[in-house]
Amino acid sequence: MPITIQNTSGGGVTLDSTTSSNETLSLPTGGGTLLTTTGSGASLTSVGRLLRITYYTSAGSGTWTKPSDTVSVLIKTVAGGGGGGGSNQNEGVKGGGAGGTAEIYISAAASSYAYVVGAGGSGGSASSAGSSGSATTIAGISGGGGGGGATAGGGSGGAGGTPSGGGVNIKGGGGGSGGYNSTAQHVGGGVGGSSSLGGGGSAGAYQSIGQAGSFGGGGGGAGAASKAGGAGGAGYIEIQEYS
Repeated sequence: MPITIQNTSGGGVTLDSTTSSNETLSLPTGGGTLLTTTGSGASLTSVGRLLRITYYTSAGSGTWTKPSDTVSVLIKTVAGGGGGGGSNQNEGVKGGGAGGTAEIYISAAASSYAYVVGAGGSGGSASSAGSSGSATTIAGISGGGGGGGATAGGGSGGAGGTPSGGGVNIKGGGGGSGGYNSTAQHVGGGVGGSSSLGGGGSAGAYQSIGQAGSFGGGGGGAGAASKAGGAGGAGYIEIQEYS
């Protein structure tokens, strides 16, 4: 059965399986192509080729400036994760929540975008709650920061951050709860929540500190016996640039 690929101007290429000769379809070398269909027919749509990817992985602010060859961009953001709680004598406490993720595709990028990469929240000292992470923002989208882990054991950990403005918005994972018993024996903390990139900090075992998160992951909660929680991971921005 012949397969015909036709452009909007009426020209086309027919691949006929009944012929004995080889047939080759040559596509443009200057960029990619995308085969799309509405269900009643298929067409080839030209898309720009990927030129470069820029990453921002440390907390801070700045401005991304569009290179002359860039037309469109796909931007992905993750906010900072919340810090894990610090334990008291009898409780393994809660992990911090992860930062939310927001993504957006912009077909005609602006000449520049100011950005902020959110900081991770600090882990709580003994008997102190962890602090919340801060938002990552660029081009009208925001990955909301994760909540800090509380000092009380049991129940839910720090809340995952709520993103906004993206074509895709993914809430951060919540932190884990810690254990409790009256003698504080062998009670661990709660794990840090994971972002869309993973990175939740490990929970502290009994008499151990919580571990730090990464890429917007929440910090781990401390195990019992007055230990500190882990810090939340800093946020993240990825900018894919297309011609």
